[in-house]
Parts: sequence; C-alpha cells; structure tokens
Amino acid sequence: MSLALSVIHKGKQVFATPLDAPLEIGRQQKGEDAPCGRLPGDEIDRVIIAPLAEYSLSRRQARLVPQNDGEVLVRNLSNSVEIVSEDRGVIASDGESVFRAPFSLSLGNFQLCVASVAEKPLESDYIGLENATISPGQSFVAPQMIDTISRCQQGSEADKLVRWLKTAMSVFEGAASSPDFLQRAARAVINLVQLDTVAIMLWMDDEWKTATVHAKGEAKVSKYWRASTTILDKARAKKCTFRNAPLREQAGSLLGVEALVAAPILDAEGKVIGAIYGDRRNLDGKATSLDMSEVDAMLVELIATGVAAGLARLEQEKAALAARVLFEQFFTPELARQLELEPDLLQGKDVTISVLFCDIREFSRFSEKLGPKRTVTWIRDVMEELSQSVLRCEGVLVDYVGDELIAMWGAPVEQKNHAALACKAAMEMVQCLQTLNTRWSEELGAAMDVGIGINTGIARVGNIGSKSKFKYGPLGNTVNLASRVQEATKRLRARVMITGHTESHLESELPRRLLSRVRVANIEEVVALYELADEPNEDWLQFSERYGKALEALEAKEFFTATKHLGNLIADFPDDGPTQLLLSRAVNGMINPEAFDSVWQLDSK
Repeated sequence: MSLALSVIHKGKQVFATPLDAPLEIGRQQKGEDAPCGRLPGDEIDRVIIAPLAEYSLSRRQARLVPQNDGEVLVRNLSNSVEIVSEDRGVIASDGESVFRAPFSLSLGNFQLCVASVAEKPLESDYIGLENATISPGQSFVAPQMIDTISRCQQGSEADKLVRWLKTAMSVFEGAASSPDFLQRAARAVINLVQLDTVAIMLWMDDEWKTATVHAKGEAKVSKYWRASTTILDKARAKKCTFRNAPLREQAGSLLGVEALVAAPILDAEGKVIGAIYGDRRNLDGKATSLDMSEVDAMLVELIATGVAAGLARLEQEKAALAARVLFEQFFTPELARQLELEPDLLQGKDVTISVLFCDIREFSRFSEKLGPKRTVTWIRDVMEELSQSVLRCEGVLVDYVGDELIAMWGAPVEQKNHAALACKAAMEMVQCLQTLNTRWSEELGAAMDVGIGINTGIARVGNIGSKSKFKYGPLGNTVNLASRVQEATKRLRARVMITGHTESHLESELPRRLLSRVRVANIEEVVALYELADEPNEDWLQFSERYGKALEALEAKEFFTATKHLGNLIADFPDDGPTQLLLSRAVNGMINPEAFDSVWQLDSK
C-alpha cells in the first residue's frame, strides 16, 4: 500500500509528498530553504512546513515512520508542542503511537493528513488527441491546430502565437548533436506550455528511462519526482499524445499532480523511441488554472515532432559517418565522400576496370621465422605500406587474402587512365620495398620481395559481400586472369607483369617489354605478358629491344638466331630471369622443333 502525507494550513493544502520513508516534520531552521519542501538528509529527510518565525510548532516536531499494512509510527520530538489526534488524544514530548491510515494530526496551526493512494489512475482519466503523432518525414497539419492558429491571428492572441512559433522553431532548428539539445527542448516546453516539470523520456531496453528532467524557473526537481508510466505507455501504444482529465484518484508517484501530458517521439520508421512528459502541480494551493487543455497537448506534441526530427537528423549523420568510416577503409577520402552523397554508385554494374594482385614472396618461410605474434605485426605493416600506394594512386582496396592484396581502378567512378594508375601503384609498391626491408630485413633474415600481376577488362563490379559484411569489388574472368598473371610472375621470374589488355591502354612512354605469349591454367585465351621496368634507364631500353628481337626469332621458330641473341644477353645480364627461361625454350626448340609451341602453356596457377 502506498501512503501520502499532506500538510494543511488554514484549510488549504500547502504541501504533499509520498510517505515512502521515515520523515522528520518541523519548522525552518537557520540555513534551510523556506517552506514548504522536503530536504534530503543523510539518515532521514526533513519536511519543512512552517517558516522560522512560526512558533506554533518546533523546529524538530515529529517523526513519521511507515510500517507494514498502512501503519505509521508517530513520535513527538518536541519538548514544548504537543501532537493532537482526534482519536488518540495527545502525544506528549518523547511519546509515540502507531496509527493506521487514513488519520490526521494537529501540530499547532498545521494539520498532517496521512492517507493511502491508488497505485495508478483510471484508464478513463486520459484523453488522446484526435490524430496520431507524425513521424519525421511525414507532412500533416491537424485541423485543430489550423483552427487554433486562425483564432490567434487577431488581437492579443497574435503575440502568443508568435511566441509559440519562435519557441517551437528554436527546437526544430537546433543541432541534435549539441549536448544540450534535449535539455533545451524540455525548457522550451516549460516556457511554451507553462508546466511545472518536463522530462524527455527514452524507451530503451523495454522500459522508460529519463534522459533529462527540468522544473519551472529556478525550482529544483525533487529526488522523489517520478513520471507516470501509465500515460507514457498509452502514448507509446497508440502513438498519440495523451493528456489527463482531472484526476479522481492520485497515485503515490503523482501526489500533488493536477495535470499530465505525454507526447510520443517517433523515429523515421514510425516507431516510438521516446516521449515528452510534463505535469502541473498544486503543492501550495495557490494555482488557479491547472487543467491540461487540448491546445496545451498539441503544443507539447509540436515540440515532440521537433525533437523527433532532430534525433532523425542525428541518426542520419551517424549513419553517414559510419558509411564514410566504412568507405575510407577501401576508397580514397575523396571517393568516400562522393559515395556518401551517391550511394547508388555501389550498385552492381559491368564496367571496364584494371585489377591488381600483389603477393608477398616466401611468406611461409618468413612467418615461420617470426612466429604468430610478430607475423601479424609484420604483415600489418607491409599491407599498410602497399595499401597507401593504392590509395595515393586513386585505387580501391578490394581485399586482403592472407599475404595477398587485391586492388582495382575504373570503378565505382569512371577513370579513363585506370590502367596507367594501376601500373603507377605497382611501381610505388616496388619502391616501398626499400623502406620495408630497412625495417624488417634484419629480423626476417633476408630481404622481402613481391610479385604483382595486372589485367584490364570488363568485370561485374558491386558489393560482392553480404548484408552482414560489406565487400566492394569485381567478379569475372578479368579478375581471374589478373590472379593468374600474379602467379605467373614466379614462373617467368619477373616482379611486375601486365597483360596485353592492360598494355593496350598505356601511353607509349611507360617502359615495358613483351616477355611471352602464354596460356594460363583454366583459361583458353592466349595472353601477352609484359614486364614493367623497375628502374628503366638507357641500358634497360637497349636490353629490352634486344630481348624483343630474340623473342620474335623464337616465335618464328628461328631457334639458332634466337639462341644466339639470348646467349649474348645472358653474358651481359646474367641475372635476368626471363632471358634465362627464353634461352631454355630456344634450346628445347632446337632439340625438338616439332613439339615447340610459340604460346607457352603455364599449367599451374
């Protein structure tokens, strides 16, 4: 059973509070707030019911201690003022007695009334507005509001309307990301509707939680303040603003409350995520107009829609920020911002792109030497350096697969020079090896190296991941071939190789040499493979030209001429892997010319 204490002076209620804990009753002491009020104490709260100059009762007059089943222990703390009960007579100094609610006590010129209260108001005590609350993005004006505005356009009511609109617009225009957005909204309701207490409530984890609560003027919100979950639950269930009719029975949490309102706050999908809750109280018996009118309820709802719009903007900003953070893991910052504005660019489409595969050579040997912990540190450092080369060259990071990096150019936005950008990125990757080896070669026990393959062609590009994991990239034969070319760098002993498809998109000044025409595993197409020069100089250009003549002779099955050219090249460049392999093929052709095929079959991936 809930109990409530009311203080009556000269026939009027001047204060009311729940009797939910022991209370000490008395007049004001020096340094205490003026009556009437409840002051929290370390061991027991004090209820100040009279000013310091009121000598009809003591500073420490009585102690009320709730017992079980609606009983209250009353003790007289005063040495001079008696407590009078109509039923029990006088409680003298230091005397005590147990009373069952309801009962009343006289203390000088004041009367204490203790009564049980209903747990919650009746369902019929609440009235909903005719129309449901709108969610952010909807456009609807209730006819009642139009009528109200029309009536306010004449006379002194026009000034009130202007104040209403200015107050409401301050909420609509406020930045929801501001830390005091909800506080300002609550104060706006207090000023707009003249309520005593306003709270912004949030529906979280299947319960109402108070985000912020404010009292009118300079008043402080009592620590015993509670919102009515009954009206909040009705507003949530009906998605409609509710106000109360005059309360016939008051709950313990609503003691002294004469009027209530709750306006739901909706998200963009129309789900209730919170509410604006307000009340008017009659604690001093001086209030003259406490009813919650329909217009009052509509104004609270107006602010609630402003809060909803602000929170919706905030969610959009958070989503945009999350998208940008996600995009910047794969795209350049500039492209991430463009995708944030044009997310449709990520939809699947067929487009001509250039794809790059970069593999770390001898990864297994190095990882065995480093151990798991240092391997993770090493591979993270390597991938960061390689990734920055891609991003600096305006590429898209598609994926990391173990010790391999995959990148592409030409999507999601068109890049006319995508092949050149991919080749430029490959050259930067090779250059960053020097930095990486400076940091790691001593610990690795040797210098690390990479193999890079690039191919250009049409691919299906879009989100190739799932709803659970975003992964933007290409699919198709173009991608498969790029992977095979990277594998072929091991066979042909070249660091960076590109296909003829990529080579055809390049400017002539980019140094490269045709290594061979091949067929790779599981792909019937004959592919021309070119090597990009790491450090092109005059010697390399002459060497490339001599290699080209040897390859031309070999493909024409002029084995002796090819062997002669290649032998001279080996003498001048003994460490060139492609020259060694081409010489081996030329010698095999001389031995068994019938079995020779100018297209080299690379059987393994």
